[in-house]
Amino acid sequence: MLRIDLKSTGVDRVHMMATLGPVSEGVFSVRYMANRAAPAFQEWRKQLDARLGTSATVPDVLRTLARASDLTWLLGPIENAPAGSRLRALSLGWPEGRAAVEEFTKLSIMPYWQSMLTYLAEQREGRLRACLNGGGNLLNYLHPDIKLNGHVLEVQGGDDREIESDGNGLLVAPSIFLGDRPAVLLRHVAGTNGRPVLVFSAQLTPTAARTLWGSPVKDGEALGALMGRTRAQLLRLTQAGGTTSELARRVGTSAAAVSQHTSVLRRAGLIQSERHHNTVNHRITALGSAVLDGISLAAETLTVPEASRHGSTPQPRRLSPAGGVPIPSNCGVVPMQPTRW
Repeated sequence: MLRIDLKSTGVDRVHMMATLGPVSEGVFSVRYMANRAAPAFQEWRKQLDARLGTSATVPDVLRTLARASDLTWLLGPIENAPAGSRLRALSLGWPEGRAAVEEFTKLSIMPYWQSMLTYLAEQREGRLRACLNGGGNLLNYLHPDIKLNGHVLEVQGGDDREIESDGNGLLVAPSIFLGDRPAVLLRHVAGTNGRPVLVFSAQLTPTAARTLWGSPVKDGEALGALMGRTRAQLLRLTQAGGTTSELARRVGTSAAAVSQHTSVLRRAGLIQSERHHNTVNHRITALGSAVLDGISLAAETLTVPEASRHGSTPQPRRLSPAGGVPIPSNCGVVPMQPTRW
């Protein structure tokens, strides 16, 4: 059992995100290339095998990536890569390993990313709603094998070890590709200001798996032709909300470029932007949702609840600066500065 001592001041400093982003899902998905027994990922693996067959770069390093026991160090900055973390079989250090994971992510995650993001946002909203209705601390609603015992967070399975936090709080985010692992604790993730991140498993039901892997999306086809690929992608991403820096990370462009695109989308009435201290959070509007609903049906059975889209969650609530989803005031969660990616 993993025990994380949050200290008394850290229990009430929990910030929940919809996702760490596609690269983190790409890192977690590598293990399912070798795990043929996981039924939730069989269709995904079949489609990925076909795409890998047409790639000239990834298959050469995929076997090495799949043999690594832990790739999460590639999510942090190079200066925090642990000693001995080189992938020896192909002499891959941090730059080469990160490039390989990003290339793999383009094939393993990006064809499904819009539907995945919608599903993850729904998972986030569902837990916040359950906490609001049931009371207690949000950490008790993440996964059946995760429980808060006083100020110690207990995660079943994995190594039997204890970790002490510095009392500055915890970031939490769901993941589709954690699969049967309840959670992993990540440190030194880029853009988290040093806060630890608990990534927990948003386990897939058979219905959700069929929907996610049933129709890979070629991002931007009709909508991209209308407004440009990057702008269309940003509009889709604002369904889950996000700060300028978060959107830049997900799209793979600069924050300045995102600011220009969101300015155009805002003037068109497709998104709304709210400033919180030094950050700006962007959310889709009813008009923006109508535009997406009229053009793309890729995620029609995994829609974000109305409360998430339009901020209609019942009182009491506090507005989370990252993701824009109202956070229940009785769930042991306080607004914190959003992650800067």
